[in-house]
Amino acid sequence: MEFKVEDNRISLYDADKRISWVVYKKEGDCIHLIETHTAKGYEGKGYAGKVVEYALNIGEKFDKIKVSCPYIKHWMGKKKYESEKIEFTELLKFKENIDFFNKYHEPEAKAEYISYEDGIVSVRFSGPFCRSCGVYDYFEDIIQDVPVKIIGYEENDDDSFTVKYKLEKL
Repeated sequence: MEFKVEDNRISLYDADKRISWVVYKKEGDCIHLIETHTAKGYEGKGYAGKVVEYALNIGEKFDKIKVSCPYIKHWMGKKKYESEKIEFTELLKFKENIDFFNKYHEPEAKAEYISYEDGIVSVRFSGPFCRSCGVYDYFEDIIQDVPVKIIGYEENDDDSFTVKYKLEKL
């Protein structure tokens, strides 16, 4: 197994296969840990935890470590990882709101985080919800206490919606 830092990813490889990675962005004297992924078939084997630990060790070289990934926050709590440099972001709160939304709305409606880029968060909504009344209410339900606004949405061919949110601050 080998760690590599490349293309805004901190990755764990098994031979030539990337098996787990953390997407990050350097922001001046700060590293922003945005999301964690594990390749299909490799889940549940501890690889995400290994790459998160490695990413946080890299983060200690920066003045600040912004965390926007619920898995990283959970891992830190489980391992009792502490650092004065850690800052939990509004994007993290927004992702946690998505989980809360799903807890109470699924299977009627499901929200799925898609991506984050330059302050814009994309979320996919799917399910057998009524499209003629209140579908926009679902889009607003995940906002809660996060400074964010809806800047657009589109209906997809599979009857889902992709909604774009603008974070007012990170």
